[in-house]
Amino acid sequence: MTTDLRTAALRRYHDLFDPTHYNTITELVVSNLYTERDDSRVSDGMVALQDACLELAGHPDLTGACHRLAVFCGQNSLSFYTVDAMRDFLRRFDTGDDLRIADFDGTARALLRAYSGLDDLKSATAHANGVHAWQGRAAYALLQAVEYLTVAAAQLLQQGDEAYIREKLQRGIRQIAGALYEGVRNSGNPSQYVFRGAYFPNEGDAPTPSQPSHP
Repeated sequence: MTTDLRTAALRRYHDLFDPTHYNTITELVVSNLYTERDDSRVSDGMVALQDACLELAGHPDLTGACHRLAVFCGQNSLSFYTVDAMRDFLRRFDTGDDLRIADFDGTARALLRAYSGLDDLKSATAHANGVHAWQGRAAYALLQAVEYLTVAAAQLLQQGDEAYIREKLQRGIRQIAGALYEGVRNSGNPSQYVFRGAYFPNEGDAPTPSQPSHP
């Protein structure tokens, strides 16, 4: 049965394969990576694209290939135009509104935006660190928190190591607490920075009206 699925997936892939579209994507990847076609990163990216197509075509051994392609796009800073071209190529193998294609598109774009913003965020954090006022200290802490939380979000999108994600979340929360402490200690309206009612869920907690669950 498994052999039949592999055979059917390979047949579907070859029947729907468009060499012109594929070669266009290859050139886009080469351009994005500022390299030559024989670079191993280009080969890795195109193999990831082929695997994603085969996953959509029903190959039983390539579960998660669309996600791995999205991670490749994000980690290698491919352009949104390249992501568009890959998404359109994947749609050739779609049997009808496959959510894996939408997830590929969303994951790749979110990672690209997250990573592209980190350098500016780090620069803003450094500048805020030079402001000689409590507002500057609070802003510095919040910008650092955003950096930690952005890294955690990127790791979540990549389905990364949960211990590492937890570490970044903890650091982000500590920085937020530090910013609130600056407000409580130095602001003319300290009550504006008191968040005693903030809720952090525990394992096994059921969603409440203030904790909307995902559809």
